[in-house]
Amino acid sequence: NCMPKRATNILLALAIIMLAGLLWSRAILSISMGLMAVYAIYYLKQNKPSLFSPLFIWCVSPLLLAFTGIYQAGFTEANLSFLLTLMVYPIAGITAIAGEKFAFTKTVSQPWIHASFIALLYPLGWFVLHANEAFELYGQGRTLPVFMDTDHVRFSIFLCSALLFTLLPVSNARYKKISFIVLLGAILLLAVRTGWVIAAIIVAGYSIYYLKSKPAINRNRTRNILIALIALIAILVITPTIQQKIRYTIYDWNTYNTKGYDSTYSDGVRRAINTVALKAITEDHTTAIGWSAIPSALQQKFTQVWNGQNTQYGWPFNQWLFWWMGSGWWGMVLFTAWLFYPAWFGYRNKNPYLIIWTLAIAVSCLVETTINYQYGALLHVWPLLVCWQATKKLSN
Repeated sequence: NCMPKRATNILLALAIIMLAGLLWSRAILSISMGLMAVYAIYYLKQNKPSLFSPLFIWCVSPLLLAFTGIYQAGFTEANLSFLLTLMVYPIAGITAIAGEKFAFTKTVSQPWIHASFIALLYPLGWFVLHANEAFELYGQGRTLPVFMDTDHVRFSIFLCSALLFTLLPVSNARYKKISFIVLLGAILLLAVRTGWVIAAIIVAGYSIYYLKSKPAINRNRTRNILIALIALIAILVITPTIQQKIRYTIYDWNTYNTKGYDSTYSDGVRRAINTVALKAITEDHTTAIGWSAIPSALQQKFTQVWNGQNTQYGWPFNQWLFWWMGSGWWGMVLFTAWLFYPAWFGYRNKNPYLIIWTLAIAVSCLVETTINYQYGALLHVWPLLVCWQATKKLSN
């Protein structure tokens, strides 16, 4: 009986290494993926479960889908780097299958929640010590300093995944409610709008599931929770920093609408680049050109549309535009089917967490090429598989 215990402990250690890598070091993050692969292959050999499960096929699909944009130029550096980024899907997949007997969901979600609290010490501590400076940052549309190479968007997606994990039906329920409220407060305070939207999807999605699945006796409790949530959001909305962020957003959009492109604004840049990408697709039929040809095509079109101005951005700020330019509309359709399959699977198998996280990532893909980044792909697949395996435990 010591083997499952040992396997669970190794998985826990690897999860901790992965989380440390996620917060502080890309090198450690990459090493942890390699270690996960070794771990998974070792335990798969011993147990030999069937690999032809929907989960496994879904996790291998991105590598095959990537070829819809690779065949044009072959294995260029950009294409290999994209494939390498996508390797996280099959690695996470075989780890989730191998770890199923070793309480995969609990073993990965518990340190994940703890890591989110450790990660919050930096921005919250900084906020307390530099309150005036923080106020100025928010006024410029910026936010508090964070770990993960100061990647605020991915950092807030990480916090949101921890928020979702506090709702999972796993026996890590000691501080679940407090954890949920602290994380929700922190996501609202950090004022990254992707985080706001994902948190809203999590709260709304879970509330709907909760109200549908729980008998009427518990409705009072639900009402109390909703009142507490509304109170929390109201308190935060009157927080000056958050008001600053909302004001800045409106200002940014108005500036773009009146003056056009200016590289110093955040939303203006995204809108300009996405407009250019769409123009390239519709006017010049720049589709199915392959991943490695996207940057130069986008930059050329940008210079043409914005009268000689240059941009250093090489990808559109939208996963679908990226896929459309790289692999054509059929590649984009396949990608969309792949992206939303877990939500459909979750719907069929009464797993609301899968639906929630799929929608969360899909929303972030509207304003970012989330899956092209090491952090983005990791924060898509690991939380998704933790959710995927969460209800397995219940149904067995």
